Amino acid sequence: MSPSVELFTRENISSLTWPSTPDGDYARRYLLPMILDGAQKYIKNIYNTRLMLVKVDEVIIPITISDFHPDNTYTVSPYSHYVSYGGFEEVKHLNNPPVEALIKIIMNPVAWYFRRAELDKVVYVNNYLLSTNLYPSVNSGQLSALSEALPKWFPDRAIVFRSVDQKKNPHIYQALEANGYELVLSRQVWYMEPEQAVCTRQYKEDMRVLRKHGYEVVDGKDLNDEELARALRLYNLLYLEKYSYYNPQFTFEFMKLARDEEILHLRALKRDGKINAVMGFFIRNGAMTQPLFGYDTSLPQEEGLYRLLTLITLQEGLERKLLVHASGGVGKFKKVRGGKSVTEYNAVFTKHLPARRQRPWNLIKAISKYAIPYFQKMDF
Repeated sequence: MSPSVELFTRENISSLTWPSTPDGDYARRYLLPMILDGAQKYIKNIYNTRLMLVKVDEVIIPITISDFHPDNTYTVSPYSHYVSYGGFEEVKHLNNPPVEALIKIIMNPVAWYFRRAELDKVVYVNNYLLSTNLYPSVNSGQLSALSEALPKWFPDRAIVFRSVDQKKNPHIYQALEANGYELVLSRQVWYMEPEQAVCTRQYKEDMRVLRKHGYEVVDGKDLNDEELARALRLYNLLYLEKYSYYNPQFTFEFMKLARDEEILHLRALKRDGKINAVMGFFIRNGAMTQPLFGYDTSLPQEEGLYRLLTLITLQEGLERKLLVHASGGVGKFKKVRGGKSVTEYNAVFTKHLPARRQRPWNLIKAISKYAIPYFQKMDF
């Protein structure tokens, strides 16, 4: 029997029977408010984007339908991902002005071309609007049924599955490839096995730092509104002000949803009555990931707040026997704590589109062939 595939929008969401599974309940608590209220209430830099749901048998998969906006977060915009963030902003971290200038010269015509070729006319699949999207338990037959339905529903848009890799869900990679998807570079990500990480010398050193600085680990359910606002400020200090405003710009409403509906398990580091660091994680299909990370960047580096957040992440993973998806960036830091790097892909289907709409993705695929070995070599 073929899998059933149904599309739900704000207009017919009331007719959806939510699956009585942990993933189905999580999807309801997370996605229903965003569909009814609009995602921008919870993540400020989401523009020209509609959030919808697909129900494949008893699996809920969110999709976003986007059009270009220059300030869109990269989680809904391939242009922001590859050009605004990955092309123009990431080069700042090279600390090499001549190379930075050269890359910008190259990127300017590429940016113009991608806008003209409507790169952002896209459907992102399994998109929870976060930096990392873990996959629910889904089989190849369900993926094939979904792959067949999406181009029929959205004949004028590229279809892109986010956060695909060969570590946690190799069957998803293989099923999408078998259904005609092209696998193009998204980024390098890191996985950590907590049972292995706790055996490293670095883990023991991180434990010493935690004891030395006297931080208490606070459950997010116990944070009051003032502390929750402080937690949001700490995320903004790290992910927006230090890294990029193309990261998701969470609102206070998102933080309340995270605390009250536990769409994220929040943990805070508190000392002398003040929250100085925060992390938030969610769990799916045997893995956990932490889209919310932040700390007071004005405090001395000796406080080791980033390493302490990583420490409590590993402790949470160890307690629950979970694989930790540690997202991208700071590769050398994660490597000494037992992290293993994996290439993350965007799986892209464009065969139903005219040639001019396929070409920008073909260009990204061509660049990926050279970029992937470089990323792997540099431990990004």
